[in-house]
Parts: sequence; structure tokens; C-alpha cells
Amino acid sequence: MDTSGRYEELVRSLLYLATSVRPDISLAANTLARFMSQPEESHWRAAKGVVRYLSGTVDLGLQYGGSRELEEVVDADYNGCPDTRRSTTGWVFMYGGGAISWSSKRQPTVSCSTAEAEYIAAAAATREALWLKKLMGDLGEPDRPVPMAEDNLDFLSLISNPEGTGRAKHIDTAHHLVRERAAMGDVKFFHRPGAEMVADGLTKALAGPAMAEFRRRLGMVQPSKTETTAATV
Repeated sequence: MDTSGRYEELVRSLLYLATSVRPDISLAANTLARFMSQPEESHWRAAKGVVRYLSGTVDLGLQYGGSRELEEVVDADYNGCPDTRRSTTGWVFMYGGGAISWSSKRQPTVSCSTAEAEYIAAAAATREALWLKKLMGDLGEPDRPVPMAEDNLDFLSLISNPEGTGRAKHIDTAHHLVRERAAMGDVKFFHRPGAEMVADGLTKALAGPAMAEFRRRLGMVQPSKTETTAATV
């Protein structure tokens, strides 16, 4: 039986959930979407595995009610795609104790180093940061730099020492937006150890305790029936 139509329908449903209320399946949904044109039996089984995961975590939701400061975490899985050797960009913006914007996407070109992959990921995240910064201003929030956490010290060096970036001359000019906006004070990058990066689950597969910790850092919880002070979606 031909399952290509059913596969596409299922993956589109997963993508809808991944972009609206379930950031924890973003990587899985976007990976499955690469095979819509010619899915194989292994892809169909993987998609059904995501459905089983959702069935087992159906009570989880994003809960808000914490710090009202916008913060972003960006990460990249260098050469993570085994077919194209492209890296995967992952970023998440946190506000009020939960994720409000996130992305998991394969990069359009092959990177020559981990720092370059992080640089490309940071450029994409910076564009989203500028939009959210404007939105926050329209809502009456203070105008301040958006803190952006990174775990790659070579990338931070590219941002803070433009005179020493000859090794980055081959990087597409469009990605240098990140350095320009950092210099303008719209975004502010700082180092955070990889083990503490919430975006880790948007760039690589996690299992067991690591997946549970990833969800916790996103602000995904099982809401209490007596909880009245926080909003959950």
C-alpha cells in the first residue's frame, strides 16, 4: 500500500504542532519533512514513533509566569546531516519562564568549521531577535539588548574581534548582520556551557533524562489542576 500521501499528511500535522505548541518535536518534525517526496518505510515508522511520543506526553504544555526578560539561546550541530554534511541551526527565545519562539532548521550551505556553523545560526537568530525586540517595544517593554547565549568561544571571538576575522571572509555577507547588530547594542552575546544550553535539543536527538531536562528548560510542564497564577498553552 502506498503510504506517501498519509506520510505527508502526518508530517504536516507534526510540523503544525512543532511550530505552535510543541518545540520539543521541532527537530524530529523538520527532519521527517525532508523525505516527503519519497518516504521510505523507515521514515513512516519514525513518524509514528513521534506520534507515540506525543501520546505519552499529551499532558505537557508551555507554562509562563517567570522572569519577564527576553533571552535567547542559539546553537548549531556542526555537519550534523549525514547526507549533505550541512549543520543544523537551533534557537529558542525565552520569556516569562517559557519558550515563545523557536526554530530547528538545516543550514543552506556546508560550513567549514564549528565557529562558522554557529555564526550562521546566530545570524538567523539575530533576525528573529530584532523582530521580537520591536514587538516588545510595541508592548511597552524597556528597550535593551537581547541577551543571547552561545557555547562556542571561537564564535564569540569572531563577534568581539572583527580585526581578526580574516578566516571568516568567505562567509556570506548576509550572515555578518550578527556582528553589526552586536556592535550596535541590539543583541549581546555571552558564553554559556554546552551542558546548560536549552537549544541543544533543537540541533541533535536526545533521549531519556536529557530529553526530560530539555523539556523542563523550555518551560514545558504538566500543569497542576490547582494552578491559577500561570498561563499554559
